[in-house]
Amino acid sequence: MHIPPTLCSQSRLCLSAALGLFLAGCVSLDTTADFDEAMGLVEERSGWRPGWNAPWSDELATWDGTSPLTIDQAVTIALQSNRTMRATLEGIAAARADLVQSGLLPNPVLSASFDTSIGGEGGPAAISVSLVQQLTDLWLRPARQDAAAAALREQILGVSDEALRLVADVRQSHAGLVYGQRGIALTESHIELIDRAIDISESRIRAGEGTQLDVNRLLQLKLSLKADHTQQVLEIGKTRRNLLELLGLAAADAEWEAVDVSRHGMGDTYDFSESEVIEMVSWQRLDVAAAHKMLETRLHELRVANLGSIPELEAGPSRERDEERRDALGAEISLEIPIFDTNQARVAKARSDWRRAQAMADQVLQSAVAQSRTAWLDVKANLELINFFRDQVLIVAKDNLRLAEQAFQAGQIDMTVVLETQRELIQAEFELNELESIAADRMIELEYAVGGKLARITDTQLSKEDSESS
Repeated sequence: MHIPPTLCSQSRLCLSAALGLFLAGCVSLDTTADFDEAMGLVEERSGWRPGWNAPWSDELATWDGTSPLTIDQAVTIALQSNRTMRATLEGIAAARADLVQSGLLPNPVLSASFDTSIGGEGGPAAISVSLVQQLTDLWLRPARQDAAAAALREQILGVSDEALRLVADVRQSHAGLVYGQRGIALTESHIELIDRAIDISESRIRAGEGTQLDVNRLLQLKLSLKADHTQQVLEIGKTRRNLLELLGLAAADAEWEAVDVSRHGMGDTYDFSESEVIEMVSWQRLDVAAAHKMLETRLHELRVANLGSIPELEAGPSRERDEERRDALGAEISLEIPIFDTNQARVAKARSDWRRAQAMADQVLQSAVAQSRTAWLDVKANLELINFFRDQVLIVAKDNLRLAEQAFQAGQIDMTVVLETQRELIQAEFELNELESIAADRMIELEYAVGGKLARITDTQLSKEDSESS
């Protein structure tokens, strides 16, 4: 079939216009810049930069799976190998694809029809061809792109916040191991002390200066400590396996130790007031920023819904050849008549989604503030207790044990008093170690609760946050 040059020119013009609109709004599917932004946010707030641009791999370049595990190694492995983190990262790629899709116009539709006589007289057939482009997306496209861009930004912020949560979980688990190992070492050292005390008591019995009751009491204390040791080993084994799961290595060997507490940190939170902590949440917390980006997305979606009230419009060139082989060129236009569906329901739903997003953004902020205030109080209370135990309880307990041992050697008291003072020292050391473990855990939680790190906001940071939010 021969198509006249005029029709070919009009078709090429329509296709060229569509192609130009496509290229003008074309956005790359490459997620490198998005991942770089997310990695930068995580590094800025935690000190660790993920390696998310590299292919996923379970090979441990930084740890052999058996040597002592440092906190740097643990966080680095978790950010790369944690399966939940990997799945969450795919949200960025999906949002980037949605942004690209939002800038594309619908494909043009080519239609053709052939008519021929059925009366038996024969004759040439009538042919009509049309190329139609849907034009409604021309005014919907900008709002859709704005919504998709905000949704992509929301994903980047949300993924970064998830990474910070993972960093905090790994740090808390690793710190728990370090202090748990310290508690086991304390128990083992005290068992050694009891063994020496037993030897001394048995020597005194042989010298006729002691009783079997003294030895039996020491043996009872030793058995109690051994039971505590068994429970401690069990608990630390569970913690070690939980950490392996966070690292994405749930099936790995668990016979290793955690070392290096230098980055667990228990800074002096008295330098930060409660109001300063609350202020940090508002400008630094990434899930709060992500919730506001969700609100922005819903606002653009409401714009799309309102623009959707404009009737659907399709237009394009057409060509028709009748039975006498005469060609007719023209244009084809289709216009929706909004009689039944006036788009009011979609607008109402979009407005409801926007209001819900407002409430959710407010709730995310409320929860973040409450979380940070609770963590701040916990850290403050635990640091006060640590200082109290170090400066008073532990010093008194050590001094009491020293005096009791001197009095026992001088024959002024029996072994019962020594045992009691030793038990008091053991209890004080255990409680101090437990308080330090809790304080480290709460400090890490506080750092996450305020957005990743404890830092006072500066005018430069305020300007940066304002520009990013706008």
